[in-house]
Amino acid sequence: MLNRYNTGASMPLAMGGLLLIVAAVLLWAGMVLAGEPPKPAPDPQALLAIRVAQVDALERLADLVLGARLVADKTVGQAVGPGGDGDIAIRLLLRSARLAAEPRVYSDGLAEVDLEIALDDVARLARDLRIVGAAQTSGLADLEYRAIDGCLRASGTGRAPPDLALETAKRVQAARPEDVPEMFPLGWERVTATGRVAAIREARRRAYGAMAAQIRDIHLGQTDKVGDLVGRDSPEALMLDVFIRSLPVAGEPRLMPDRLAEVDVAAPLRDVIRVLKDILALRGGGARATADDIDQLSVRLKVERLTVTGRGMPPLQEVSPPTPRVAGGAPLPDWATEVLEARAAARFSDEVENREEGRVLAARSAKVRAVADIEKQVGAVTLADGRTVRQRSTKDEVFRRDVKTFLSGAKTTQYRPTEDGKGWEVTLRLPLIRLYEFSRPRE
Repeated sequence: MLNRYNTGASMPLAMGGLLLIVAAVLLWAGMVLAGEPPKPAPDPQALLAIRVAQVDALERLADLVLGARLVADKTVGQAVGPGGDGDIAIRLLLRSARLAAEPRVYSDGLAEVDLEIALDDVARLARDLRIVGAAQTSGLADLEYRAIDGCLRASGTGRAPPDLALETAKRVQAARPEDVPEMFPLGWERVTATGRVAAIREARRRAYGAMAAQIRDIHLGQTDKVGDLVGRDSPEALMLDVFIRSLPVAGEPRLMPDRLAEVDVAAPLRDVIRVLKDILALRGGGARATADDIDQLSVRLKVERLTVTGRGMPPLQEVSPPTPRVAGGAPLPDWATEVLEARAAARFSDEVENREEGRVLAARSAKVRAVADIEKQVGAVTLADGRTVRQRSTKDEVFRRDVKTFLSGAKTTQYRPTEDGKGWEVTLRLPLIRLYEFSRPRE
């Protein structure tokens, strides 16, 4: 039986994570179906910006997990090896990451996306890959420390491509939500042409290996498998290998946003049956499986063809480092580099008997207080024109919307019981650099 984290065998992709970039479209469609007054359809430029931001967040989430230090004083990435089965399995798991908050899009075109994944899911995979012990989060103290309410979170930013053609924008607006990710593949901008070829070649190699493993695992009769029929290092095994290598790639290779190249290989079942009969004839006798057993595969498997997916990554030396963002123009004001922090606590209610419900209510109350504190601090910031954020917001509607969007991006950095154990404490942090960026005069 194939492992559920097998990096070569075909498996349904966790498309929920990849399709979160069109959450705005789904929200708009849901309002229409529910009979609520619909807001204007999402802007194609905003959808593309969200797409870019989600790819960035996914990469940062992978960096967070793979860069976490283990007890043995090495990182998760070093333990699994770059581009190996474990690395690919972790990236596949991260495709199931979900939105931690609504995507945020500012009037200057920048989008922010927060993704999260349960620490328990990462720990379960780490145990399956045998890079940590059997305890629930054994060896993952670094990630456990970074988790907020049991989840690992990462944020990404992005803007729509500046050269978006009118025809492309119309396609985005008319496309079904599930089609948008395929229309705009991202994540490979820093990979060289040689790296792309190497990733596709590795994906193809893994696909053929996965097909061989899948065919060898097919049962013939009650006990024997195809692997028992062909053996190893035999003329029969060579015949099966030649057949598998002759299979064409099914469709075009896919360069996925998490920097995994994917290649599908398909084998018509009738051809598999024909080759297995030829192998049985080549053996001439001594095999427990019969021609009738092989013919029964079409009934037992109930498929017309076997399909597998192979995945590969570009070599590290073929991926250039990210370009640091350099701020141009006038020097930053002192406040632009600051990070606001707000800490608030709320007591558990004596009227709530259920402990978990009491925790949730107290945490929610504490967060509301912390958000109010952050909002007060932001409102008091003095901008370049001498007005405070609060004063400008009363006169500038676009700026007021951006401030509201900005406040919704405050990150929870601590989420824990109070020292006396009778309440819940929440700490929020909010860097002011984004406020500086959208508060400047537009060029």
